[in-house]
Amino acid sequence: MKQSLQTSIWSFRDIRLVLPARALSYAGDSVALIALMLRVSEYGGPGTMTALLLAFAVPTVVMIPFAGRIVDSYDSRTVLVCASLLQAVAGVGLAFSHGLAETLALVCVLQLGTAVAGPAWGALIPRIVGEELVGRTTGTSQALIGAATLAGSAVGGVLVGWSGDRGALLVDATTFLVLAVVASLVATRRRPERGAVRERGAMTAGLRSIFGDSLLRILVPCLWVFILAGEAVNVVEVFLVTDELELNAAGYGWVVAVQGAGAIVGAWLSGRLVQTTARSRAVLAGMAAIGIACVVMGLANGVVTLLIGSVTVGFGSGLLNAAVSTLMVTRSAEAVRGRVVAALNGTARSCSLFAMLLGGFLGALLGTRMTFVLNGMACVVAAVAAAVLVLRVKGLETKDSAEKVLSH
Repeated sequence: MKQSLQTSIWSFRDIRLVLPARALSYAGDSVALIALMLRVSEYGGPGTMTALLLAFAVPTVVMIPFAGRIVDSYDSRTVLVCASLLQAVAGVGLAFSHGLAETLALVCVLQLGTAVAGPAWGALIPRIVGEELVGRTTGTSQALIGAATLAGSAVGGVLVGWSGDRGALLVDATTFLVLAVVASLVATRRRPERGAVRERGAMTAGLRSIFGDSLLRILVPCLWVFILAGEAVNVVEVFLVTDELELNAAGYGWVVAVQGAGAIVGAWLSGRLVQTTARSRAVLAGMAAIGIACVVMGLANGVVTLLIGSVTVGFGSGLLNAAVSTLMVTRSAEAVRGRVVAALNGTARSCSLFAMLLGGFLGALLGTRMTFVLNGMACVVAAVAAAVLVLRVKGLETKDSAEKVLSH
């Protein structure tokens, strides 16, 4: 292990291909999101924007039983190339469509590809770098994706203004074509044994793996509660910035930018952690940091305090996301990793959907500031409750879910 941990992840040819290509694809997604939000805004108010966000989220939820099974049943190269090509076709379709119904339908198709590609890449990474370097690779990947997303958001508006939404969406489609080419060039392949996921209950193997692990069965449900509380504030964040603190659009852009910068640092730092105990603590610390920061932002009476809270939210998110992603892979049996990642992604998206509804309800009932404060406190409570339960778990450095899942 010592030798492996001293090895640079960039010494692996496949990593030099995969990480930059995935970051480029996320930059394209950010460009496309700006273009689609501007397009949809022309068709109406908050209702149409909500419809767009649902189109991005619902396919991931619907695909929970199927995406992971596809990933664990077929050759990784075939899955990744097909998923990327599907996304590219959807991107081209979006570029040449105009109506609201067409746009929403094609976004759903795009997200069907995403629902499969995400778990496929997540399950392939350990095959490329080995178990010991998964954490470092995940942290580096999420830091690169964070930087690319920020760059894409900054470029998106300019690109739409210069070439219209068609040009921006064609850029996104091109990044998916690049990803398809990269997937075909990756030498490492994940080839599940024939019939490996045909057993009874294969579609629920991801959730059974999560709840079969002494650590994940605590962290994941707490994460679901945390998402409900933490993401609910996203609905009212723009009103905190523009109405309560009376900042303009540029001010809101700075808030989003410093949050993204904090996420990059948090993800990079999380990638330096090498033990399960440290990663589980990073998850808890990320939850607590986001909760405290939300309270600070809700009580902020100046720009500096708001920015401090925002960068802390970003840092906690980066730390939390990279640590959770690593734990999900390293504490799962190789044969079910696609289904484990798909189960986490789908259930997390489900919680995000409910968080949007909760945020809108609380914002109308309590106001913007109290929504931030109360949800921030709820995040801290979730972190403390999870910490108490995690302290009772024995032998955190032992992976105990694999044998239980495979024995069903």
